Amino acid sequence: HVGHAAHQLGEAELLIHSAAVGETNPELVEARRRGLPVLKYSQALGRLMARRPGVAVAGTHGKTSTTALLAHLLRGAADAGATPRPGWVVGGRPLSLPAAAAWGDDHGAFVVEACEYDDSFLNLEYRVGVVLGVAADHLDWFGDEAGVRAAFGRFAARVPQGGTLVRGAGVPDDLDLPPRDGARVIDAVGDIGLRDVREDAAGYTGRVVVDGWGAGPFRFPLPGRHNLTNLQAALAAAWGLGVPLDALLPHVASCGGVARRLQDLGPATFGPGAGARVLDDFAHHPDELAASLAAVRARHPGRRVVGVFQPHQVSRTADFLPGFASTLAGFDLVLLCDIFVARDRHPERAEATLQALTDALVAAWPGRATTGRVQRIGPARAARDAVAAALRPDDVCVVMGAGDIDGLAARLVEPCAGERRALPVGEAGAVDGTA
Repeated sequence: HVGHAAHQLGEAELLIHSAAVGETNPELVEARRRGLPVLKYSQALGRLMARRPGVAVAGTHGKTSTTALLAHLLRGAADAGATPRPGWVVGGRPLSLPAAAAWGDDHGAFVVEACEYDDSFLNLEYRVGVVLGVAADHLDWFGDEAGVRAAFGRFAARVPQGGTLVRGAGVPDDLDLPPRDGARVIDAVGDIGLRDVREDAAGYTGRVVVDGWGAGPFRFPLPGRHNLTNLQAALAAAWGLGVPLDALLPHVASCGGVARRLQDLGPATFGPGAGARVLDDFAHHPDELAASLAAVRARHPGRRVVGVFQPHQVSRTADFLPGFASTLAGFDLVLLCDIFVARDRHPERAEATLQALTDALVAAWPGRATTGRVQRIGPARAARDAVAAALRPDDVCVVMGAGDIDGLAARLVEPCAGERRALPVGEAGAVDGTA
């Protein structure tokens, strides 16, 4: 159904709701009135994982990308008979998997994206826990970075005896994440060695070398050094499951990433900027914007890079305003959409917060010509013409945000919006970028 109403419960025997659904939701109210069992989404997911070798992929950034990558590798290994067919739940649209979720074999690994918001990941059941990185985020829930760190500590402590904790590249050196006694710890970067790595227009090449597991060559199409660390984490998790390395490496080259993770939609099709390359990206945190920009600069040297950004939440924009300003200053032109208001206690502060971001961005370009380099273009859903008018044919345009900006990039390439290629940024197509 579109919308919410009590009668839509029908003959339901169980209600499952996301963390974004408040207690006043009419369907939730009706379920409680009837005495129906009610589960949060993460609780239901934990029950699905309970009888399987569960893999929970957590981290402030990179969850969706790494979950999809691991599921893709395990699926390829299963096709070769090296492991049972996995199940998975990816919080996005994976471009090299048949669907965002699948059951697989009853005894195969079950790989899920483990969100930290609302302490959701503490409801999951897993044999392998992956922590890609820990940084300040969701401060409307955690309060401060110390709260974020404490939550990930609790997540690590739930890895069972005989299980595996994968410690990713983004975990601070001073953050201790001890699992239970008897659990194994794999350092994704230290233990999963990448040798002779080179990057070209088609992606990365090199060798994976792991003491006690094996070695072999790889080609990896996804852009950005951060995606190499995602690959290391995915391989570490597969190692924790006991899958042979040589059954995984042949499938690294065919990973297509996830929609809206630096997904290349092709050229803009109208306006002065017809021909500009349009990339669609979910980035909505300063770290993610920085990773996306670095990846685009590496794959498109010498081209003007235009960032179209919709800030997500008034509170997040205010909490990370200096970081947003300094990161966005790395683009050659910034087009700022209105803030997407979600779960905000003070939505009335949106205009003042966006203006503060605009002013901070201008100030972040000291000694450089700033006139016209940042433009406010209003609501994302109505910004297509403004973006098209600002582009030049040789630009690379990165459309970023986690709100209703998700359709803007497709509207810029409307005649070919149905085309979704699954190769690297550049002439090739859909890729995975940051989140």
